[in-house]
Amino acid sequence: MLVVGGGVTGCYTALDAASRGLSVALVERDDFASGTSSKSSKMVHGGLRYIEQGNLPLVRRSLLERQRLRRNAPHLVQRLPFVFPVLSQDGVLDPRVVKAFEGLLWTYDLAGGWRIGRLHQRLTVPEVLVRAPRLRADRLTGGLLYYDSRTDDARLTLTLARTAAHFGATVLNGAACRGLIRERGRVRGATVEVGDRSVDVRAGVVINATGVWADSLGALSDSGHRPRIRPAKGVHIVVPWTRLPIDGTVTVPVPGRARRATCTRWGDVVVVGTTDTDYDGPLDEVLCTREEMEYLLDGANTAFDADLSAADVVGSIAGLRPLVGGKQGATLDMSRDHHVWTDPNGLVTITGGKLTTSRHMGELVVDEALKVLGRKARCRTARLPLLGAAGYDTEATGATGAPARTWASGTAPRPASSPS
Repeated sequence: MLVVGGGVTGCYTALDAASRGLSVALVERDDFASGTSSKSSKMVHGGLRYIEQGNLPLVRRSLLERQRLRRNAPHLVQRLPFVFPVLSQDGVLDPRVVKAFEGLLWTYDLAGGWRIGRLHQRLTVPEVLVRAPRLRADRLTGGLLYYDSRTDDARLTLTLARTAAHFGATVLNGAACRGLIRERGRVRGATVEVGDRSVDVRAGVVINATGVWADSLGALSDSGHRPRIRPAKGVHIVVPWTRLPIDGTVTVPVPGRARRATCTRWGDVVVVGTTDTDYDGPLDEVLCTREEMEYLLDGANTAFDADLSAADVVGSIAGLRPLVGGKQGATLDMSRDHHVWTDPNGLVTITGGKLTTSRHMGELVVDEALKVLGRKARCRTARLPLLGAAGYDTEATGATGAPARTWASGTAPRPASSPS
């Protein structure tokens, strides 16, 4: 099997296939996680708004996969508190809708949120201000708290690639797919450019896990390929924690917009995001615009007495979600479900979905590829620890203050022991 695309989905696909005993190669044009998989909100979550959209099956699957990631990669996935302030005006929540929203949180808990070990709860005004002291207290009437998880998305992706290699996969970055190899009309490999060399990689089946670039590879396989990907742009900005001191994640309104913004502490900075808009520019050059920065600053300043300005922004993250669908409606309302299909020439494509469900996506696409190969093999990744997970004790490292130090420095906590 040849997997093209070294994002989180491609890396989990390679790991799934290698752990089933297949001979696997994974190639990535740039660096692992260099695309969408390092531009996410860093959340491993079920997605409250998917319940609002009526997509309870996606929420249940995401919460199950969240728990699997917490078990299989405890050194990379940590529990994260989410606070929804209840404001008397201009808030995500006001006192009139709190009961309805709390019903949403009960649904979330029952759908699988309970697995994290905490149920949602109401907060008093002082309890909210302990977690977010600069919230505008004059309009604050209380809050709601629930728990999800977060991860360093790029580090998770790299760990998946390393674990796949541990199981025998050949993984290579800086290796661009320039064409597909056909035999008797079927895709049987790819021509890969590595430095100044061109290498023919032959395989029984090729997996297209290139995300927002999936249509480009699909067109190389099938001249009748019709574009399916609708890129949605997501932007985050980064401000110093001293300018926006919070604990965990605080969800705030954005004036005049339906979407909520989240402010999440990450070491000594706070990540504010995200936007969700159509994008039709170059896929390889996605940048945060001044308008997007001000949109997120407005959201933060509406809820916090912080007076944030452009001068406070120390960085930005801009990426594209590989949504599947037409141009009708807003990207915010589009499904985050994943899609797997095999084209007439045998190229298997996986796209859509979200970081949290990447393990399940890898399982499904390998199942589809095995049909092309005419083979059967049982998935093993549901309970497969990633490299570095063995011997890791969250409570022990928390007691020593290790997570706070390592998040601030940008390095992962060191496990007590790991597989060789």
